Amino acid sequence: MAEDELEGDWVHGWPDRKRAELMPSRDAEGRVILARSPVLDLEGLITPTDVSYIVAQLQMPEPVHPDDYSFSLFGEVEKPIEYTLEELRRLPGRTVRAVTECAGNDAEFFDYLNDRSNNRKPSLHMKHEEYGTWRSQIEGAEIDIDAIIQAMPSTCLVSGGEWIGVPLGEVLRRAGIKDNAVAIRVEGFDEGRPDPILQYRSVGRTDFDVVDPGIIHYDKGLPIEKAMDPDTILAWSHNGEFLQHVHGAPVRLIVPGWAGNWWVKWIHKIEVMDHMPDCYHQTHYFVSGTSPDDPDKKMMTALGVKTLIKYPRDEDSPIKVGVHSIRGMAWSGEGEVVRVEVSVDGGQNWADAHVEYSPDKWLWVRWSYLWNVDTPGAYSVMARATDERGRVQPQTDWNFQRKHFDGIVPMDILVDA
Repeated sequence: MAEDELEGDWVHGWPDRKRAELMPSRDAEGRVILARSPVLDLEGLITPTDVSYIVAQLQMPEPVHPDDYSFSLFGEVEKPIEYTLEELRRLPGRTVRAVTECAGNDAEFFDYLNDRSNNRKPSLHMKHEEYGTWRSQIEGAEIDIDAIIQAMPSTCLVSGGEWIGVPLGEVLRRAGIKDNAVAIRVEGFDEGRPDPILQYRSVGRTDFDVVDPGIIHYDKGLPIEKAMDPDTILAWSHNGEFLQHVHGAPVRLIVPGWAGNWWVKWIHKIEVMDHMPDCYHQTHYFVSGTSPDDPDKKMMTALGVKTLIKYPRDEDSPIKVGVHSIRGMAWSGEGEVVRVEVSVDGGQNWADAHVEYSPDKWLWVRWSYLWNVDTPGAYSVMARATDERGRVQPQTDWNFQRKHFDGIVPMDILVDA
């Protein structure tokens, strides 16, 4: 490799070969806010890094050279400490393979399933030309939610990855966490004023007030129990290489089973607290409730139980009579998927699919079902999963921000002779 290729630009946080632009959707200030993953075109359990999804809520920070990086740990601990990357890497490590899913993934399916006659079915097929600056859809005009949704599709915001790091609990124990600790506030280098457009898009309308916290750093308040889980790690490696900048380099938080907004990138500070912090992105955004005015809104944590049918999909119709392999992926926010069932008659009857064994409970699994169809006609193909805790898909009810969708989406398939 030529030296100039290695040096390159610090676009991804590490000197590397120059690669194609990964961030298709930016705001007017150049903030990367959306890059979808072509889930239907991938076969493996691990999503290649260059096509793993990206969502940034605030201004993406300038890259930090790993030799210059450090983060501080303070608060309700006996020994406040500052870690460099090299010091962090000396601690006992842990490898975690897990699905990362945006809380808003597949949000439009909530509306589609609620009224299939008046809503266009969201597509998981990606077209390169769809990418562009979403802000251009609304500049100089009234906010058009439909235009924003078209520019920022919610589908394909899910990836599978391998992460290497050190358990957050190990770092906390070495600092001497105090008995009164109840939460860990993790703050990233990314900062900015939250754009109300993102909440308007999430809710699907604009007739409500959005809290303006001013300029803030992105942060999350992790309950102490989840922070001490050995699979909750501070990661510096993704899919066999050092983290790329767009994925949170030099160090990011990995919270298996919980939505991607908990996986704080570009870690700057870790504060141990004796109360739950009032973080904007868990008290005002990424919350469940019946409306923006619901006084009982709750923060959203673990994902539900979910399946993805990769074949056949509506776009594959019509298919011929004969034997077809209905296949896809399944995952859960609370552990291993132990069962997947398939229906070809709209949910009236269900049959068990074959679920491939996986040693990684946080990663999705592949499943398949041989469908011998000898009668032409219209079929409604569905799949549902059950996890090790007995949770059966779906688990998440409609909520006003349309987060954590895990509904059963039918594939409308015509079979020809």
